[in-house]
Amino acid sequence: MLELVGIIAPFFMVIMLGFLAGRLGFFKLDSAKVFNNYLLYFALPAMFLSKLLEQDVLSGFDVRILLIFMGANTTIIVLSWIIHGGLFRLSLGDTAALGTTSAWGNSGYMGIPLALELLGGPGIFVAFSLLAADIIIISIAGFALHEIDKDRTENGSGSAVASILRAGRKTLRSIATNPFLWPFAIGFALSAVRPYWPPYFSASVDFVFPALEMLSATAFGVALFSIGVGMALRPISNMREAAPLLASTGTLKLVVHPVVTALLAAFLFNLEPAVFATCVILAATPTATNAFIMATAYGKRSSEASAAILVSTSIAFFTLTALLSYFRADLGL
Repeated sequence: MLELVGIIAPFFMVIMLGFLAGRLGFFKLDSAKVFNNYLLYFALPAMFLSKLLEQDVLSGFDVRILLIFMGANTTIIVLSWIIHGGLFRLSLGDTAALGTTSAWGNSGYMGIPLALELLGGPGIFVAFSLLAADIIIISIAGFALHEIDKDRTENGSGSAVASILRAGRKTLRSIATNPFLWPFAIGFALSAVRPYWPPYFSASVDFVFPALEMLSATAFGVALFSIGVGMALRPISNMREAAPLLASTGTLKLVVHPVVTALLAAFLFNLEPAVFATCVILAATPTATNAFIMATAYGKRSSEASAAILVSTSIAFFTLTALLSYFRADLGL
């Protein structure tokens, strides 16, 4: 058990250090934005490029993993819609915000380090599949529903088709400018054709590697520290009022999401045990800061999204440790 805690604890120790720094006033919200911008546009893209260029993407990428994550994300979005739109009778925008909070795991900041810890270099493909599924399912669904709700508010009860088309254009623009998308696309393309590079081009890319490694070396620590700072600087307005929604979103994210992922992986595809375990553990990561960013941008349930990050990240220490314990015993590690 101590060995398992040794794997998980460093992640949460850095998060808590960031949380304490935020609480003690070392950082303000503007500082948290600097952290996030550095991660989104420099450190994480550099890490993606360097890791992908080290791998054989044509043989390493497994489309089955992408399909599993896409199916699990879709299931959580639909369940969230049923619960929050049906049982709680919330508006379209509120439902969209809580849907992303329920489904959007911390795949970038926490999932990638865990995948690399569990599988080494090939873990980047599992992490990529999760990030791609988040973009394809959660981002598109979240942006589209928010934009439709916003269009209805601004334009009243106009043409539903026109509203969907306007929302579709804005959604595509948001996805196309996603800072995670382009580094992956470029890294995959370069890695796929790397065996056929002319010598001078290969030497040029190798010259860039040290700079990429320097940036990527800072990604994990800054990412985890940034989570803690963000948690400390986003106040929870009314915990008692938010409790039922936190219970529903937390259960969907930390319990239902990994269970659905496990069921899809077990019954639809025959994955290697270690890959199966990595998929389930990555699906069990807590709510991502992206959910809060999207909720804040549209002014919908941002306090609940902030609270969900704090609560799910705290609980995930125990749930991820339990999952690691189970799978390590199952795999005989």
